[in-house]
Amino acid sequence: MLLRIGSIPVRVRGLFLFMAVVLGARLQRPDLIAIWVAIVFISVLVHELGHALVGRMFGLEPQIELHGMGGTTSWVNGGDIGHARGIAISLAGPFAGFGIAALLFACERLGLRPHSPLAVLGLELAFQINFWWGIFNLAPMLPLDGGNVLRGTLNLLTKGRGEKPARAISVVMGVVLLAYAALAGALWLGALAAFFTWANVQAYRQADTRSADVPLAQAIEKAYVALERDDGEQAIALLRPVIVPQTSEELRAIGLRVYSYALLIEGMWDELLPMLEKNAALIGAEELTRYAKTARELGRTEEADRIGALVSRPRPANDFG
Repeated sequence: MLLRIGSIPVRVRGLFLFMAVVLGARLQRPDLIAIWVAIVFISVLVHELGHALVGRMFGLEPQIELHGMGGTTSWVNGGDIGHARGIAISLAGPFAGFGIAALLFACERLGLRPHSPLAVLGLELAFQINFWWGIFNLAPMLPLDGGNVLRGTLNLLTKGRGEKPARAISVVMGVVLLAYAALAGALWLGALAAFFTWANVQAYRQADTRSADVPLAQAIEKAYVALERDDGEQAIALLRPVIVPQTSEELRAIGLRVYSYALLIEGMWDELLPMLEKNAALIGAEELTRYAKTARELGRTEEADRIGALVSRPRPANDFG
C-alpha cells in the first residue's frame, strides 16, 4: 500500500500489518487487537515522520517504508550532511514519540480522560508504545536510533573513524539484550536481539573495507579529472597510496584500471607490467586488451605481447602492493 503525507511517500508493507497483529494477539479480543494495530501504525508512522521532517529541514528528500521490522526513513537525494545533523535526524524519531507520550501524560494529569473503557485502554497502549519503544530505540546498538547517535558521536570524536567501535559496542549490547530476553522468556525480543547481533558482527568485519573505500573513491574521482587534463602523474600520486588490500574488490578493480592507464600514458612500464601481471584477473580481459593495443600503437611491441599474454591466460586476482 502506497500513500502520501504531504510530499512524503509512505509505503506500508503487508508484513508490517501482519507483525502488528501477531504482536497484539496476546490481547485475544479482536476489537483490542484492532486498536493495537491502529496505535502501532500511527506511532511508528509518527516516529518515522520525526526523522523525515528533520531530514527535510537539512535539504534531504525523505521517503518512508513500514515493514516487518518496524519502519525506515531513507533519502531520495542522499548525501553527506555531516555527523551532527545525522545525530539530530536520529534523535528526532524517538522524541516525536516522546512528544505523543508527554501529551497523553499531560491529559491524564489534567483529568482529560474519555469515558469509554476501550478509549482509555487505547490511550494507555499509545502511551506505553510511544514511551517504551522510544526508550528501547535509544539503546546504543545499531541499527537502532541510539546506535546511529553512538556512531555519529564517535565519528565526531574520532574524525570519521567511529564505525568499527560503534559496531563493537552494538555487538556487546546485542549479547546483553539476548541474555535478558532468554531470562525473561521474551521470544520476539530475543529474535530481534539475535538478528541485530549477527548483523553487527558482519558489519564489524566489513568496517575496515568501508573505511578504506572512502579515500579510494575520492581519489578515483580526482584521478579522472587529472586524466582529462592528461596529467597522469597527478592521477598516479592520488591513487598509489589508497589502492590497498582493505578496499572492496569492485572499487579496487576500478582504481587499478585508472591507475594502470595513468602509468601507461606516463610510460612507466617497469611499474605497469608487474602490476598488470599481479592483478590481471581483477583488472579484466577487456581492459588488458585495450592496454595491449595502446602499447602496440606506441611501438612497445614487447610490452604489448606481455600484456596480450595475460588476456589469454589471466592469473588469479591478487592484492595490489
